[in-house]
Order: sequence, then structure tokens, then C-alpha cells
Amino acid sequence: MMFLYILVYAAAAVFLIAVVWRFVKIASTPMHLRWELYPVAHEGKRAAYGGSYLEESEWWNKPRKKNMIGELAVMIPEIFLLKAVWENNRRLWYFTFCLHHGLYWLIGMAGLMIIRLVLIAAGVNSQGLISIIFDIASVVGTVGYLLGFVGALGVLFLRIIDRGMRDFSSFAAYFNLVFLFLMFDTGIFSILTLNGHFEAVEVFLKGLFTGEFYTLPTAAAVHLTIIVLFALYLPFTHMTHFFTKYFTYHSVRWNDEPNIRGSKLEKSIGKVLQYPVGWSAKHIGADGIKNWGEIATSEVPQDDK
Repeated sequence: MMFLYILVYAAAAVFLIAVVWRFVKIASTPMHLRWELYPVAHEGKRAAYGGSYLEESEWWNKPRKKNMIGELAVMIPEIFLLKAVWENNRRLWYFTFCLHHGLYWLIGMAGLMIIRLVLIAAGVNSQGLISIIFDIASVVGTVGYLLGFVGALGVLFLRIIDRGMRDFSSFAAYFNLVFLFLMFDTGIFSILTLNGHFEAVEVFLKGLFTGEFYTLPTAAAVHLTIIVLFALYLPFTHMTHFFTKYFTYHSVRWNDEPNIRGSKLEKSIGKVLQYPVGWSAKHIGADGIKNWGEIATSEVPQDDK
């Protein structure tokens, strides 16, 4: 059983290092091609009609004010309600909502158990409070397993039967869903076959913090091993969209910083203009040697008539 605990420590280290590495790598990439489309969430009241700071006279001489509440008003529904999926693919939404919330509720279960362990370690004597927290954690965990089970199976089923989804679904997409399904499925199996699944999970969490390596029932050990392996695998997949979406929104969709002389943005654009262009489209006039700056400032060739 010690192996499982060691695997958790190793997986946690790999997870943190890989996530930080990917975040830094993405953050240090060249400037993204911006959408330049309005409304932009941080424009506050102007966002209602697609307006921006460019409406103000001499805006270049005024400090910019971004409405963070406006951004949160867009991000929170997207994170917790998957608003874009609801609006663009309603059939998929029902299952992907269950899948995501299955993960959220399991994280909530673990959080409640950790709070309970901290209270016990701190000497809190209110047995009623301690018991209530455990009962709530058990309910939250059960709901999480059921939601995740339905969600993973449903999304997998849709990817198989829906031709539109099947045509752009890679092997990795199916593998990820099967992995998630196994994680939720083994959790439900452990609940049904063990008299004390949630007690076993809490004991396991306690061992991680105290260094006491407890022996776990086989069903719970298999389930927890799959969770740990999934956490180890996750940073190397497209499922890292849980943090890379930050760049999609803030660097592509909502980035409307003006290009002012001497600004950091001007320097970034100048650097990008030095990159050679290898596009094959004839009208671009690229040869793999000319850079963007040369192409952007050259005359547009006239078609022979």
C-alpha cells in the first residue's frame, strides 16, 4: 500500500511542474492573433451594445479602466454552467455538464474531508459538526460519482454515434473519456461493494498528510489508483483547458490593448513582423524568406487582364 502513497506524491509533483511549465510556455509564446471583435467583457456598460474605450475623445491620453466584474460575469457562467456549449450544442451540454460537475463535486468531497481532518487535528470537540461534515462529504461524493458516470458515458456515446463529432474525434479523445469513465465507475463500484468507501477515502487522505500508510480495501485502492494515474496523465493532454482557457479569453478574445508608440505591445508586434512567412497561398507572396514586415509593406500584385 505504500506504493500508492508514493505514487500520489510523485503524481502531485509531476502535475504541478507540468502545469507550471505549460503555463509559462504558453505565456511566453509570440503575440497571439487577436479577434478584435466586440463586445469585450471588461468594457462595462459599453459591452451591452458592443462599444469600447475608442469612443472617448483623446482616449490615448486617458488611463484605461477595465471592468473585472464584467469579465467574471462571463467567466463564471462559462466555468460552472458551460454557457457556450449550452448555446451552441445543446445535446452535448447535458452530458458534458454532468461530466464536469462530477469532477467538481468530487473535488468538493475531498475538500470537505480535508477540512474535517484539520478540525479533528485542531482538537475541535463538536462531534455533531464533525459528523455533519462527513455526511455532507459522503452525499457530495455520491452525487459526483453519479454525475461523472452519466456524463463520461454520455459524451463517449455521442462521439461514437454523432458523425459530426466522430469525424473530428481523435483516439486521445476516446481514451480520455474511457479513463474518466473508469474513474467514476470504480468509485461507484467501491461504494456498492464496500461498507465504508468514504471512510476509506478519508483515511487515505489522512495518511497523505500524516505519513501513516494505511491499508485500504482492494476496491477503494483500485479506484484511488485510477484517480492518481489520471492526475498524472492530465497535464499532458488537451484537458488542460481548465487553465489554458485563460489565454484564449485574455490574449485572443478580450485583448484590445492599443498599439501606442513606445509601448510593450509595439515591441511585441515589431518582433512578430520579423518572422519569415512560409504560407503557400499565392496571394500572400511568401517564399519562406520574406518576413511579415516585408510582405505587409510591399505592393499588392495586380492580376493580369
